Amino acid sequence: MRLLVAFLAASVLAANAPVPPGELIVSTPFDQPQGPTRKQAINRWSASIGEWSVKDGALFGDELKEDNHHSSCTYRVDAGGIVIQAQFRLGGAQYLAFGCRDTVAPNLHLGRTFVSKDAVWITHMSGISKTTKSTKVAELKTPVDPAKWHDIRIEIVGERYRVRLDDKELDATHPRFKDRKGLVALITKGQGAAFRQVSLRHAGEGR
Repeated sequence: MRLLVAFLAASVLAANAPVPPGELIVSTPFDQPQGPTRKQAINRWSASIGEWSVKDGALFGDELKEDNHHSSCTYRVDAGGIVIQAQFRLGGAQYLAFGCRDTVAPNLHLGRTFVSKDAVWITHMSGISKTTKSTKVAELKTPVDPAKWHDIRIEIVGERYRVRLDDKELDATHPRFKDRKGLVALITKGQGAAFRQVSLRHAGEGR
């Protein structure tokens, strides 16, 4: 019985343990001042929608009314499982998000982590542009101070999608999450959100 209890306890700990760090894809401190920029490279990322700038050691993303779309800054990857780590500050934005798209041209939506001043949630997604479909699969109501910097770690391994926001955790599973990742996006709704110390890694040993 003791052996069984010990085995079960070890299994739970293993399931909840962070994914071991794998090969680095990119680490961007956003320490090279630039901008305001639209549809151009910015500190090795790509400003695709909205207006982006780098100042004071951070990447700032502002939604523009004329785009009629949230802002997006992207980085191309080729990964099975992926770990995304960053610091962010909401500022005056309604929300910000970390998105993944797959490898099916033109990189269809796969899933996102959203953060607002009172919640963090995970969606699974499909399609692109007018065919986009999105469903919320997990949500945690928690206050997020928009004036402070916060740490976030996102692990997408197989069907499991796990988010650690400061000392809070959120888990979700969906078959869509195991699809290969071809693009990572930093997303803002509104103005004033900022990101810094962003890194992307392959998850564990798997690529």
